[in-house]
Amino acid sequence: MNHVSEQLAAYHHGELIAPDTQRVTEHLAQCETCRAELEAIQQSAALFAQLPLQDAPASLWRAVEQRLPQTKQRWPFTPRLAFAGAAALLMCCVSSVWVYRQITRPSWQVTRLAGTPRVGTQAVNPGERGSKFTPGDWLQTDATSQALVRVGEIGFVKVEPNTEMQLVTAQATEHRLAMKRGKIHAYIYAPPKLFYVNTPSATAVDLGCAYDLEVDDAGQSVLRVTTGWVAFELNGIESFVPAAAMCITRPGFGPGTPYFEFTEEIFKQSLAQFDTSPADSEARAAALTTVLKVAGRKDALTLWHLLTRTQGEDRGRVYDRLTLLVTAPPHVTRAGVLQGDRVMIDALWDLLGLDSASWWRIWKGPVPSATQ
Repeated sequence: MNHVSEQLAAYHHGELIAPDTQRVTEHLAQCETCRAELEAIQQSAALFAQLPLQDAPASLWRAVEQRLPQTKQRWPFTPRLAFAGAAALLMCCVSSVWVYRQITRPSWQVTRLAGTPRVGTQAVNPGERGSKFTPGDWLQTDATSQALVRVGEIGFVKVEPNTEMQLVTAQATEHRLAMKRGKIHAYIYAPPKLFYVNTPSATAVDLGCAYDLEVDDAGQSVLRVTTGWVAFELNGIESFVPAAAMCITRPGFGPGTPYFEFTEEIFKQSLAQFDTSPADSEARAAALTTVLKVAGRKDALTLWHLLTRTQGEDRGRVYDRLTLLVTAPPHVTRAGVLQGDRVMIDALWDLLGLDSASWWRIWKGPVPSATQ
């Protein structure tokens, strides 16, 4: 694999042309070495930005003053001249404030990859600098358009044709988009919980990753994670999706139960029926029975999530199947899990080979809330 080390500094500062930016972005999604180098550059830039400004020594200003002309020209004073000067000064101040606000207004950068993407009613400017994308703006691509959005200093989003989305927040501590429809590829290289994408059925919360997100005209969203992790959440319901897994969200139902893409088709179909059937319905119970019957070791991720989406004896059935696939530690009991004991649920997660449950608490606090 050819590394892109020589282009990472320019990439960080947004100095590459759009095709090179896209190529480096896609490479970073697959190359851990280059991602580490980029993180080092970002950290160095952040430290440099924190360096204090130093005042020039007083002796320098005295030397400058001594070289200034000593004679002063006096201008005649009149009320009319004073009023005109005050008015001119006021206009300069107002203009300066307006210009300053326009320059410092938080914004991202959009470059054109194909066709004629638009920010609002204006076509994205050609060339590597593209157009500004500020909070409140809508970005639209038609059937032949593609665009690349620079997400502040933390990553990029490739926007596919027939996509409509709005920039909601552009701050150092929160970067948020709202997708109405379409498809994006997100590449984010930042600590967890800095990048969000609102959809009609849930919010995708980046945990440091690369992923694809597609929203259809009915508001259903499909999330596929390439590297890292993404959380899908709505109204206290959360799904944690690792690399190679996916999750479907549906209006009125919120985040679905995640699963790995390579699992059996009957497993996927039964899981969809479970997610969309009313609680305590025969259809939901039948779907759960099929899911548990078909589940293999690779489906432990799904079963772990089902522990917090079932209750009573259904939760007991999920626990029984999960502990046939992974051996529960001695301190984890069936009765404790049925009661929603978080320590025990955490301990079961740790057996899945998907990193320790302790990082949930670093990110947001407890693991997903158990259904009461």
